[in-house]
Amino acid sequence: MLTHLHIRHFAIIDATEIELTPGMTALTGETGAGKSILLDALGLVLGARASADSVQQGQSRAVITASFAIEQLPDVSRWLEQQELDAQQECIVRRTINANGKSRATVNDVPVSVQLLKELGEKLVNIHGQNAHQKLGKTSEQRQLLDAYAKGSQLSQVKQAYEDWHRADTACKNQASISAAREQRLDLLSFQLREFDELDIGSTPIADIESEHRWLASADRIMALGNEVLEALDTQASPALTQCTSPLSELVSIDERLRESLDLIESAGIQVAEATSSVRNLVSQLEHDDARLAWLDQKLAAIHRLTRKHHCDVENLASLENTLREEFDELQNPELSLQELELKRAELRKVYDREAAKLSRHRKKHAKRLSESVTESMQLLNMQGGQFEVQVTDKKSMPEASGADTVEFLVSPNPGTCAAALSRIASGGELSRIGLSLQLATLDSQSVPTLIFDEVDSGVGGAVAENVGRLLRKVGARVQVLCVTHLPQVAAQAHNHLQVSKSVVNGITSTCVSHLDENATREEIARMLGGAKITDKSLQHAQEMLDSVS
Repeated sequence: MLTHLHIRHFAIIDATEIELTPGMTALTGETGAGKSILLDALGLVLGARASADSVQQGQSRAVITASFAIEQLPDVSRWLEQQELDAQQECIVRRTINANGKSRATVNDVPVSVQLLKELGEKLVNIHGQNAHQKLGKTSEQRQLLDAYAKGSQLSQVKQAYEDWHRADTACKNQASISAAREQRLDLLSFQLREFDELDIGSTPIADIESEHRWLASADRIMALGNEVLEALDTQASPALTQCTSPLSELVSIDERLRESLDLIESAGIQVAEATSSVRNLVSQLEHDDARLAWLDQKLAAIHRLTRKHHCDVENLASLENTLREEFDELQNPELSLQELELKRAELRKVYDREAAKLSRHRKKHAKRLSESVTESMQLLNMQGGQFEVQVTDKKSMPEASGADTVEFLVSPNPGTCAAALSRIASGGELSRIGLSLQLATLDSQSVPTLIFDEVDSGVGGAVAENVGRLLRKVGARVQVLCVTHLPQVAAQAHNHLQVSKSVVNGITSTCVSHLDENATREEIARMLGGAKITDKSLQHAQEMLDSVS
């Protein structure tokens, strides 16, 4: 709930600080004292649009800070945690508006966007005034209010059935829309794979092809160098080694220490002989195969064209071919055909229709109860004979996450008049009272901890005003209620009382807010009863009104 509101340099408020408590709090004061300014300030700190006009004249900025106790609000705590705006037991929201109209906002000292601030504000406070019907008049809001009142798991089951059907429906549409593209892709892949098949890359490694090409292209040079090596080995190396062997053997017989040298010379002779044989074999096998060389030229040229076409290296061609073949196989054999997907979608549509029908029955059952409850409250609020009806009809449309129903609030304010959509009711006073009746009827499903009523008692008086006050007090026993009122019958029902007053100091107008004790509350109600002059009679009447509160 709202526990503290600090306002500085906002409109005609220089500085004021308000401590708020549970229950119903009446906010009273002379017309023009600035009660609506307080609500405007609270609206701004909860995400309403800011402007330079909000800043007090002569000041550079306005600052509004609101504190909320959230230890009993697990949904709010969870939301703050998800947004990384963690709070333990208190949530502090601050909005600063500069004289140039720009603003910034923080939640628990963390900067946030105005949109995020507004989202948080909707979880913390509901402001109800004569224009509340603009939101309540929307059928989507009416449906959500009925679902919150009805509770149950039917709506979540419909949402799950819708999500399952929607995925199947999307898969069908995607499958149908990509069939032509799939055929085109198959044609392209088939052409590309034929190019790979013609090259037959897998049969011979590309490195071997390149090696053979280099060998054939360099045959003349290889032969010349080979013959040069053979001539050196035959005419120089072998005779020299042979010539060394005989004297070195004789030396070994004289000095055994030269045995290792003789072994090395003999080993070198063997190695030279092997080298000579290897080079001779290579030279003897050489031949000019122009046809083979031309074929290798074409093969390598085709390979390099393929690498440029697919923007890859030579060593990655084989991997690319495998990837293309896998894609080709998948496209040729999709996991599910369009016909199979359509059958699955039809089955899931039946599941959705079944769950939506359950939800519709659940809504209609509780729509009747809600209609009766609001109608009963209307009789206490000077709308005798008026009727309230929650109409649930099948909208016969494609599946939606909210179900297959249109929910609409119909009202007949007076006996004998035809029921019409709530959005078409002209009287702001009637709308305010119907809104109050709805709040009372849906109190058990109320998730917002603080409700603010801005002159919902407009257009009523006497016993009806007292009934309005009693209903507001009843709501205040369950959630925090802040009520702006001009009626003493309503103010007398409040658990707490705040008075807004306006004064002029040094030519500057300012507004302040005061907490009223029992005596001050009695005097304020007496003023509301009798005007500026408070008499003993008006004080006695005020005390009687306060004593009658139960």
